[in-house]
Amino acid sequence: MLRKTILVVAGVALGLAAAAAAVLVVRTRPHRKPEHAECRIAPTTPGIDVSYHQETIDWPRVRRAGIRFAFIRVADGATVRDPMFATNWAEAKRAGLVRGAYLFFRPDQSITAQADLMISAMRNRDRDDLPPVIDIEVDGGFPATVVAARARAWVDRVRAGLSVEPIVYTGGDLWRNGGGEALAAQPLWVAHYTQPCPTLPSPWTRWTFWQHTDRGAVPGIEGAVDLDLFAGTLGELHAAR
Repeated sequence: MLRKTILVVAGVALGLAAAAAAVLVVRTRPHRKPEHAECRIAPTTPGIDVSYHQETIDWPRVRRAGIRFAFIRVADGATVRDPMFATNWAEAKRAGLVRGAYLFFRPDQSITAQADLMISAMRNRDRDDLPPVIDIEVDGGFPATVVAARARAWVDRVRAGLSVEPIVYTGGDLWRNGGGEALAAQPLWVAHYTQPCPTLPSPWTRWTFWQHTDRGAVPGIEGAVDLDLFAGTLGELHAAR
């Protein structure tokens, strides 16, 4: 009986010690730094990216749903212009969204022609428009280093034509074995469908925009739409332009 009593007392003591330790852990956890340097805890600003696939968009309704910016496709490669670009570009502005334009990059097509499509589309860009985006998702049969070099030529030509620093949209698959160093200086719009923190492709160490799903639902848009976040407040988004 005495032995049982001792065991019970010892068990209670151990339980109290464990509870105290748990309280200490809970109290100290908020002071820890994020484990991933690329994580942005808060605040962020919500946005979308669209093309003709979303068909006719009710932009005022999108704005009322809380969306604050939109990237709109100019073209797919050098020859396929997005038939909804002009409408989406004008209507997004009219509804009060911050807007930007992107081009789906085809490394195996004319770099000059693709750059000039963007320059032409944004030659009369407003000062409050977001920088142009090169959307790099396919390799066109080239090694990653060649894709990066050809994308670099696009970036340089667009920068010279518009006097603004282009953004690179891309994901991790293309750069699985490296090769993107020529683009490391460009702001990154990363595509990674996960929560709560994206994995960044090498050589980038931080993201500016994050496409976190391609199955979003937004009032004013029929069907699925890509959802994005800007790493900062709306005021910081305005300043980033």
